[in-house]
Amino acid sequence: MPASAVSRARLARSPLSTASRGTRGALARARVVPVDLGFPPPELAFLPTPSQVFDLENVAIFPFWGAMMFAPKNPATKAVMSSYLVPFLTGAVYVYLVWFSFHDPRILESFSTGKPDLEALAKGFSYEWCMAVGWAHFIAMDLFVGRWVYLDAQKNDVFAAHSLLLTLFFGPTGAVSHVLTRGVAGLVRGEKLNDVMLPADDE
Repeated sequence: MPASAVSRARLARSPLSTASRGTRGALARARVVPVDLGFPPPELAFLPTPSQVFDLENVAIFPFWGAMMFAPKNPATKAVMSSYLVPFLTGAVYVYLVWFSFHDPRILESFSTGKPDLEALAKGFSYEWCMAVGWAHFIAMDLFVGRWVYLDAQKNDVFAAHSLLLTLFFGPTGAVSHVLTRGVAGLVRGEKLNDVMLPADDE
């Protein structure tokens, strides 16, 4: 028998080789066994997952933005955006995702420091469920700001499509854009524009 074959045979019979194969097998089995977080329980399995909600809300918000930008004077747009429907729906989605994701013990552990620790936040938002909460937060607050831009523009007859587009994609920059736009409009008209959020007796 060649020397190389003898060496391989001895290595295959060695305790180290056997332990190594056992270790590799254990690791392989560990990788394929899912972690059972116990949530949602079987009786709540019908509830939409954060991933499903994420996909749905990304599609559902565009009609609101499109209506504000391209049909701002349409009666349906005015009726919907003047109501509390949009803030309520986006807020309800956010609350649901918070409730869902905070049943994940890994997320609770990540935020267990009780302080605004950047490292803890980064760890917490590395999980899909928690990221869905953050995204829902962005959507809700951006739409809230967009609603203010839209209503204020309608009240003061100010062009707002560019500010709404900025709000949709870059959040606070849209608010800055609208403040500047309404300021320029007021200077051109020689009048003070009143913020739609101010009560009537302060105007």
